[in-house]
Amino acid sequence: MERFDYAYATINDLAVETTEDTKTGRKTVDAVLVNDEPIEPTDRFWNSLYARYGFNKAFFKYFDHDEVFSRISERESNDRMRMCIERDGDGAGKLLACSSPTKPVVVYDELMDTLDRYTGGEAKYHNGIVESTHVPRAGSNTFSISGDAFENRFVMNTPIDGYGQPNIYLSLLRQVCTNGMIGMAKAFRSTLALGSGSDDVNYSITRALEGFGNDEGFAALRQRFESAASSWASVAESNSLYKLLVKQTAGKGIGWDGASASTSLNELVKMGSDGRPMGESDEAVGSPIIKAFHNMTGDTSRLYGLANLDALSIKRQRTLPVHCKVYDLLNFVSEVATHHSKEEGSRQCQAWLGNTISAEYDMEGTADKMGEFDDFFIGKKFEAGLTGSQYSQRN
Repeated sequence: MERFDYAYATINDLAVETTEDTKTGRKTVDAVLVNDEPIEPTDRFWNSLYARYGFNKAFFKYFDHDEVFSRISERESNDRMRMCIERDGDGAGKLLACSSPTKPVVVYDELMDTLDRYTGGEAKYHNGIVESTHVPRAGSNTFSISGDAFENRFVMNTPIDGYGQPNIYLSLLRQVCTNGMIGMAKAFRSTLALGSGSDDVNYSITRALEGFGNDEGFAALRQRFESAASSWASVAESNSLYKLLVKQTAGKGIGWDGASASTSLNELVKMGSDGRPMGESDEAVGSPIIKAFHNMTGDTSRLYGLANLDALSIKRQRTLPVHCKVYDLLNFVSEVATHHSKEEGSRQCQAWLGNTISAEYDMEGTADKMGEFDDFFIGKKFEAGLTGSQYSQRN
């Protein structure tokens, strides 16, 4: 079980341990010394340090860490900071974010006690943030979208290292396979103010959990999913999700641990041909996630006669459909995020979903006019009064 310690120091008190790559000559940071204890720093630590003192990692290309820290300390009148250290059961530490000692911080144990009383689903921790799922004030009325039963939920991401404020995202729970679809975008996000350092942060969190409603936001989220069910997915939308899946699969963020346990994904794999898209890596081919994705969208490279879809301009990609609707992409990525991902992979997938639904779909409403995929091509032939061979010659 994780526990969290808080250490206080000035930036000039920090020191780093580095190793030099024998091939490139570049130095990499192995540990940051906090009160003479070497602790592994996370990206969250560096990002919070850059934000607090207004610099970036490019400085370390020209100056040593000790020199940068010393110069900042000379110029900064208030260079004292609070650092959060995550420790595992063996006591090994990871350095999370740094923050101002005067800013409020959510204590992990107190937060978990509060969530135990209000959570409507799983509460999980990863990299300085606790993510919890809750039922809104109005309750969990069931409604239908494209034949699937959904309920309203909201997800709260709470940092426990002092860097940032809690964010609340609107979410839908698809009951048939308990997929959590999170609108992780600005359009569906609310930020919870915690007050000053002397305020009781648990009061603000409790008030939000008891009173959060946002009926208009949930209605907007529902409308975007209903619209997705009547919109064919474009090559651009499909290709962007494919690249995310491949990247996360290669990094072992999704698609390996427990991937074969999903009946729905296995069924998707068996539904269509198991052809290998051109240019796909051997590692990606081994993932049932990637195979299931291509059976859902179709082999678009073969369909449009291209070895690489990136050869098409982005404008052209947005006008060409694949074999599924946007709603299918949303269901697919939410299932991957909920059942087949580690924490970082899950957040990347939910971010893709949130960005997609918060913008207009490339082919919005086209499924109402063209109910079948082939209508895009057959319909054009009849409208032009051409046979298939004549159509091919002109196009």
